[in-house]
Amino acid sequence: MNHPPIEPAGDVLTALRSRASAPHASAHDYLAFGQALLQHAGRDKALQREALVALVRAYQAEPACEPTLLHTIAQTAFIVRDWALVESATALLLAQNPADANALVWRAAAVQYRDDFTTAEQLLREAVRVVPGNPVALHKLALCVKEQSRFAEAEALLRQVLASSPENAHAWFDLSELEIRNGRFAEGWAHYESRNAFAGELNNAQQALAAISAHWQGEPLTGKTLVVYGEQGNGDCLWAVRFLPLLAERARREGGTVIFGHDGPLRHLFERTLPADLRLETSLETQPDFHCGLMSLPLRLGIVDASGWGAPYLSADLQHVQVWRDRVEACIAGKPGGNRKVGLVWNGNPDHIRDARRSVPAEQLEPLLDVAGVTYFALSPGRGETVAQWRAKGLDVVDLTHHFQSGFDDVAALLANLDLMVTIDSGPAHLAGALGVPTCLMIDHVSAWFWGSDSAATPWYDSIELFRQPTVGAWAPVVAQVRERIERMARG
Repeated sequence: MNHPPIEPAGDVLTALRSRASAPHASAHDYLAFGQALLQHAGRDKALQREALVALVRAYQAEPACEPTLLHTIAQTAFIVRDWALVESATALLLAQNPADANALVWRAAAVQYRDDFTTAEQLLREAVRVVPGNPVALHKLALCVKEQSRFAEAEALLRQVLASSPENAHAWFDLSELEIRNGRFAEGWAHYESRNAFAGELNNAQQALAAISAHWQGEPLTGKTLVVYGEQGNGDCLWAVRFLPLLAERARREGGTVIFGHDGPLRHLFERTLPADLRLETSLETQPDFHCGLMSLPLRLGIVDASGWGAPYLSADLQHVQVWRDRVEACIAGKPGGNRKVGLVWNGNPDHIRDARRSVPAEQLEPLLDVAGVTYFALSPGRGETVAQWRAKGLDVVDLTHHFQSGFDDVAALLANLDLMVTIDSGPAHLAGALGVPTCLMIDHVSAWFWGSDSAATPWYDSIELFRQPTVGAWAPVVAQVRERIERMARG
């Protein structure tokens, strides 16, 4: 039997795109194109958004052209975080069926994004009522409760999820962060390993190493080679690299070899810190016996007490420090009595899942920026437009980030020339703490586990002071407290 030739996926999409863009395209043309895009999108957010546009056009042209179309629109909008569309689509779904558990969960995420946790929790509790014991609904409810700093209740809900789905790696991971936040390190580090079940989707190094070596679980290193790979974000790497010297000491004692597999903007900063017998490799030059993620070291090294880990452990390059000293001094030259120098990070990578919550809107930061005798230095590249607007208002903020040519080495050298750092929860916050730079860390109401839950200090960094939102989204009290701290410094 002869079969027609199979068209390549690209040819199919091209043909469907052409049909959907024709002047008299039908709802079914839009639908076919949108469905094909979703089928081929994988994790490609651009294709998912293009699919969403096509599906919405199909619905607008003929709402009944496909029975589950509105659900597909709501779910895809949820995936790409188009919260306005999630709200409008789920409003229609819930008008048709108030007991639609999926619509309740999706809508809860959208209203939670605008910090309406009361409504989000009501929606999720209704979803749990509609589908009792459903692990997805319970998990989402646990996270919603956690964001309201009700940590014990969130943990109880996560344990309900795990009772019915004990292989749920994401639930174990979320539980581990609650345990670590609470200082229950022995349990927390063990459960934190659950990230390995899904981290491979995002970490090419882990995938490559897993194909040629065993996952290290603390076995003796006698005669063995272990590659520790960098994982997760820059902040995580900056936090965890402190444990490599202790690992090197163990390997030295046992007669083994440790290699740090890392390539990126932190590379040279780390190379200055590593013991002479622990080299850094940027590619798989050595075939190891074992591999291990950098964030697994606290577990494998038995770190069950955070005390004693707060001293600085990184250093800036001395030549870079001198170059940056000249740049910084040129910015304050001629100002009466010289000025205090304060670094500033107020927002981060917009793709970070928590960026909207951890970042301070520029206009809300302005009350901090007119302290007499202080010059502020922006540390995040690409914020020149905001700095220009501040300077137009007479605020003494300088942006030298166009001189950043050597990754975090330049950031470290600039930090070494400042009197104080003011930052949100970001990579530069960890860098400042690792360098021992005095730092005011402005954190959202429920921030990352590194910073605990209640205290004004963290055992992980002696030089960092924590300034927490009293309620979700309340930056004004935080900014006022940090301003007082800067005023005291300027007077002293």
